[in-house]
Amino acid sequence: MDKLRSAAVPMVLMFLVFMPIMTITPQLVNSVVEEKMSRICEVLLGSVTPFELMMGKLLGAGGVSVVIAFTYTGAAYGAAAYFGLADVVQAGLLAEFAVFLALAMLLFGSLYLAIGSACSTLKDAQSLMGPVMIITIFPMMMLAPIVKAPDGAFAVAASFFPFSTPYIMLMRAALNPPAPLWQVLLSMVTTAATTVGVVWASGRIFRTGLLMQGKAPTFMEMLRWVRS
Repeated sequence: MDKLRSAAVPMVLMFLVFMPIMTITPQLVNSVVEEKMSRICEVLLGSVTPFELMMGKLLGAGGVSVVIAFTYTGAAYGAAAYFGLADVVQAGLLAEFAVFLALAMLLFGSLYLAIGSACSTLKDAQSLMGPVMIITIFPMMMLAPIVKAPDGAFAVAASFFPFSTPYIMLMRAALNPPAPLWQVLLSMVTTAATTVGVVWASGRIFRTGLLMQGKAPTFMEMLRWVRS
């Protein structure tokens, strides 16, 4: 059981966060760009504000991701219970999983929505998605050194980098022995604060970019939209 907890559980939980992020959040870009191209967004803005529209899409995507993740989690937990291994996953760990999944969806989803609102074509959106996609995938590329030394300086630092916290801290919390509780709670607070800031900034970009047509802006221009 210790071997299962130290190897399988952390990897499965990380995958259950990574999978919805990679499959659902990029689709938000397509959704917004298609609505801009068909002028549907202009009709929607007659009933709601740009921020309300963005949050509706964000919360909808978050709800879908939670359903998908917990469907797989429930199936995995049922299989573990069938083989007498249900004790390998504690209730506290599942609560941490739910919090990190929600934060990751809001954090990355708002970035993709901002990109979609700033672009008029899918081709332009794909070029801007590259850096965000790298940020999304990069934590998964740090697994080897973190598994080797989960309490090392590199692993702890990566755990507190908001864009990698949902993956890395969740994995460290699932390891045996787990990460200290104060580190888990502090990482949740810092990631939540970062998420609020990113959602706010994305809302500013979404408001400006949603009705703009033509050439896609640069990241510096999008930054000016946030400051304006």
